[in-house]
Amino acid sequence: MKKFLAKIIFLTLILIISTQTITFAKETPDELRAKLNKMSVEVLEKMYAKYPDAESAVKNSYAYSTISSSSVNWGFWGSDRGHGLAYNQNLDKKIYVKMSEMKLGASFGAKEYDLLFIIQNKAAWDRFISRNIKFGAEVSAQASDGVNGDTFTNATAIANGVWVYQLDKKGLAVELSFKGAQIKPYKTLN
Repeated sequence: MKKFLAKIIFLTLILIISTQTITFAKETPDELRAKLNKMSVEVLEKMYAKYPDAESAVKNSYAYSTISSSSVNWGFWGSDRGHGLAYNQNLDKKIYVKMSEMKLGASFGAKEYDLLFIIQNKAAWDRFISRNIKFGAEVSAQASDGVNGDTFTNATAIANGVWVYQLDKKGLAVELSFKGAQIKPYKTLN
């Protein structure tokens, strides 16, 4: 009975997430851009409320990216999918992005969460938008960039010149896993 119930819960979670993905895919490019612009403003507002230093980090960054994501984890497999935008403040340029992440390890559950990436320099921006940002394990809960003396409390360094804040929205997931993620631009929106 427990196995049957667990399978029903898992299939329900898959159905919910796939329905959101299908709905997202049926929107026109203009509708999707508008939705991602609105989502980005909402993510920034939530991050600033939860992590007050995030606002200063965004203002002083070369660029930033906001992504809203959901994950499903089952046994030794997990997958995350997210959508958002990257904004280069120096060039006043928006690039719409999507994120995919795969996990291997002991995990169970589903959750929705928001990410705010702080991109500190041109080299990090170039890697970010060219599909070369790939990251895995968390580094630290509080660290300094070692260059400007900036401290990103509650942010995690994920690559040279890139920090991330995460805010869980809803769901429950227990994870002990290795993961790898990739962020890439939307071909149809940029």
